[in-house]
Amino acid sequence: MNCGVIKVVLVAFLALSAIISTASAFGVSGAILSEEVSPGQEIVHEITVSAGEDELPNNITAEIYGFERNEYEVNLELDPEDDTGAYSARSFLSLEPKSFYLEPGRTETLLLTGFVPEDVGSGGRYALVTIKTAPEESKASSVMVVMAIQVPVLLKIRDSELVMTGEVSSFTASTIDGNVSADLLFENTGNVHYKPLVGAVLLDEDGTVVARFEPAETKNSILPTGSRLVQITLVPESELQPGTYTVVAEVTLDDGTVLDTEEATFEV
Repeated sequence: MNCGVIKVVLVAFLALSAIISTASAFGVSGAILSEEVSPGQEIVHEITVSAGEDELPNNITAEIYGFERNEYEVNLELDPEDDTGAYSARSFLSLEPKSFYLEPGRTETLLLTGFVPEDVGSGGRYALVTIKTAPEESKASSVMVVMAIQVPVLLKIRDSELVMTGEVSSFTASTIDGNVSADLLFENTGNVHYKPLVGAVLLDEDGTVVARFEPAETKNSILPTGSRLVQITLVPESELQPGTYTVVAEVTLDDGTVLDTEEATFEV
């Protein structure tokens, strides 16, 4: 039996910030590419990675992956064998350099390039650029730490049919400490990313509104075929009396277009 120390690799993903933190002093500009593109158009996007004066020298690698977001808004990397969906941009993008050595106080510029296929179709296309440091052992433990930056690529095909539809796939509600908690799972059934707004009201047996959850926009866009879990808390103005209550949730676009509504009932 090997009784040696087992070193665990911990990956810290830090995305969508110009400077990640003063502690790590490892940052990036150009940390998102979000634009409309036309078939045949050339894509050129610069990503600049920087290291603070007190940062140790590091070997950096960069790679383009397929892109998904799970129901908790976490970005997921898809390897080529798993990136088989209709909305991927990975296959027509390239990145240089894919590896480099970053000295303290220096910067390195990565160039993300590509050509949108003439037959690209409609809707959105997506990819994820991940930039990682080489594993470094933590001073406090035997954990190996990898710092990583994720650069989302969100493309809308110009003058194509952008379908923004969605549906609630599950909705449940219950009481917790006098308040009402509801979990809503919403799926993007369209062909392009968007940020839906989710609102809800709590009704008593007479149909009177006893609490409201004002419409709130999700933090990040939902990608096509993706889902988002929205947790709703409704705070009644007074203690709920015994009876049957109904939570009515509504999901809309920012222009007020209703995507779906759903109800959940519970007993007090």
